[in-house]
Amino acid sequence: MTNSQDLSKIARELRKELIVKHMQTKMAHIGSDFSCLNALVTLYMKVLDKDDRFVLSKGHAALALYAVLHRAGIMSDEVYGTLGQEGSMLGEHPLYGIKGIEFATGSLGHGLSLAAGMALAKKLNGEKGIVYTLLSDGECQEGSTLEAMNFIARQQLENLTCIIDANKWQAYDRTLLPADKLEKEFKGGGWEDIRQVDARKFDELQSALTDPKRRGPRLIISNSVLAMGVKEMEDQLQWHYKPPTKEQAEQFLASLDKEE
Repeated sequence: MTNSQDLSKIARELRKELIVKHMQTKMAHIGSDFSCLNALVTLYMKVLDKDDRFVLSKGHAALALYAVLHRAGIMSDEVYGTLGQEGSMLGEHPLYGIKGIEFATGSLGHGLSLAAGMALAKKLNGEKGIVYTLLSDGECQEGSTLEAMNFIARQQLENLTCIIDANKWQAYDRTLLPADKLEKEFKGGGWEDIRQVDARKFDELQSALTDPKRRGPRLIISNSVLAMGVKEMEDQLQWHYKPPTKEQAEQFLASLDKEE
């Protein structure tokens, strides 16, 4: 079994890998990748089984998902190696048809609705497993997210877990819904099983994700930081879009090396 120390090591190695990938491909959203990476690592290394399903609503964090799928043995070396190459299916947002990708996402505000449909289908068919979806805090301002939130509570989809990566940034400014307001919104929509966790703490993430005592659908607000894990990058809006230069990549890799 992988413990918290092992998960931290895996996440640090993947951050190094992603720094190089973003530098080489010039792809954006490294800050978003890093803020949700710990949650993805915990999900794929400790939580998901064959009956579970996952939707990355926050599609602009696709590179983080690719890296975790590859580390988990779901994405092959051959496919992962095409990242950044002409004709590759691995773009800045995930495409359906890639092993491990349930839906093409990236147009924000749709992931919770997709997860709701999947969870309802499982419930009606008497199927096992939990449907997990990971949202950005910014997309919680979308009307479709709020509609899905109300639908899920009304249907009492206890087989659905929504994770919100609360890194407090959207596009060019701070989000309008900090963690406490997000919790209030979901409570008002009828959700009872709500937990706030520190995204840096794998034991908190794992406990919230695996607790068998469920009271309807579960919401996990993962309090993170944009570009979390590399102190020189953290909470700086430029890393929502900007890929690192070669010199910056070397600096960030050296910073991560010091933590080992």
